[in-house]
Amino acid sequence: MNHHWAALAELGDKARFSGALRERQESWLRHCLKRNQVSAYLKNFGVDAHTSPEEFRQQLPLTSYDNLSPFIEHIEQGEENVLFEGKAIAFERTGGSSGGNKLIPYSVHSLGDFRTAILPWLSDAINGHDISSGCAYWSISPATRPADTTSGGIPIGLPDGAYLGNDALLSFVELSAAPPWVGSLHSTAEWSIATLYSLLCRHDLALVSVWSPTFFLMLLDTLEREYAKLGGLLRQGGIVAGYDLHADESALDRLNAYMNSLDTRVLWPTLKLVSCWADASSRPFFNELRRRLPHAKFQGKGLLATEGVTTIPDKHGQPVLAADSGFFEFLDAHETTYFSWELQSGKQYEVVMTTSGGLYRYRTGDCVQCEGYSGELPVLRFQGRQGLASDIVGEKLTEQFVDTCLEHIPGFRMLIPQIQNKPKYVLIMDQRTQIDHSSLGNTVEEHLSKNPQYAYARNMGQLDALAVLFVRNPLESFVQRMTRNGARLGDIKVTALRPETDWLDTFLEYAQ
Repeated sequence: MNHHWAALAELGDKARFSGALRERQESWLRHCLKRNQVSAYLKNFGVDAHTSPEEFRQQLPLTSYDNLSPFIEHIEQGEENVLFEGKAIAFERTGGSSGGNKLIPYSVHSLGDFRTAILPWLSDAINGHDISSGCAYWSISPATRPADTTSGGIPIGLPDGAYLGNDALLSFVELSAAPPWVGSLHSTAEWSIATLYSLLCRHDLALVSVWSPTFFLMLLDTLEREYAKLGGLLRQGGIVAGYDLHADESALDRLNAYMNSLDTRVLWPTLKLVSCWADASSRPFFNELRRRLPHAKFQGKGLLATEGVTTIPDKHGQPVLAADSGFFEFLDAHETTYFSWELQSGKQYEVVMTTSGGLYRYRTGDCVQCEGYSGELPVLRFQGRQGLASDIVGEKLTEQFVDTCLEHIPGFRMLIPQIQNKPKYVLIMDQRTQIDHSSLGNTVEEHLSKNPQYAYARNMGQLDALAVLFVRNPLESFVQRMTRNGARLGDIKVTALRPETDWLDTFLEYAQ
């Protein structure tokens, strides 16, 4: 095995924990509270190292970002011991489906909690899929803005390798198919060309690890659209964003072969594993990427967010609780709270997370279903976002429900509200989608009408009939808008529902 792959696998094995779930969760909480008991927040609630999980649940309220933002503002200014011990080492901007531009503080220990989850997964991926040579493509987004700091001088943003730690950084860089400078590019067009050039030059690509499958799908679409430009660079070299790219005749031959066949096996014949989101609204894009990379194994990525890690794939690819990377509680439909060792198979819950970075009893808005246990750990399948909903006249459509209504539709599909003239919903679809158009609207309408409030609004004439709009490149227009609003390209998740009432204008530019 290549010594860099071996080094990452060894680090992952060293970071692995085992034992009874309750003991691991209680141990994590005890150490977190012991470190952070000096913080103003925990002092205010009388919480310290001796607080039990039951007392912790009773003494601290459930929180949201809005609840904690006054404390986070003090941390931005460089204050110590606000939500956790000491100062923040960095902040990250969120890029979630229900909002962006929130700053999440990281402590040394909260960054360590990411490593505790990610490194064992990486070890399992390497050993379980026999990855012993070649390179990896880790999701590296274009820079959305210049390097930034808070008013207190704390950096905003971390390099991708920081989540693996200093011990893994050298191997991370050496194995990366794309050079580090690609992540410093601000122009999405230049970033795309530089990324694709790098990938085309690496016939030994073994692992692709991205968040959203749409991220790699867009790269494949750009490859076909920018074939001539990429071919020119590979034929005679050139300059992109000030960087000198050399000619590569063998890569050019592979590109030409791909354009004749659209078979990705000629580009990356040794690709063994693709890791990306696979559940809920990401499912159709996961399936499409699997169709376009048929020779690789696919694995659903766990539930990871800027705030922390909830699940990570185990050796069998099952999304199990990241029990050593936070303390977790779960809310049922009646907002009754359960500890992780109290979950029941077949039931759905909203995730409540406590992190070393001061997010105490934080409602993530992520909904999961417990599918039983893998060893000691609950298997938790992501179902959608709790807080993403649309309500024009009282119909109260949630993203989870809409995703279920649209699950039979392949490719890009998104429901958006239209309030001009008579209110209604519009189903946005890619004009390339191969599907029977004649009955599509009626079928989706029937599914939506399983929601009694939607059915009532339709029967009373408050909502007009669903409209279906086929547009050109809807994924591209969606991503462009999200990145303009500050979201990182690699973090963007296409949801089945968007509640904002101005999305129609965005998509109409590309309508037939």
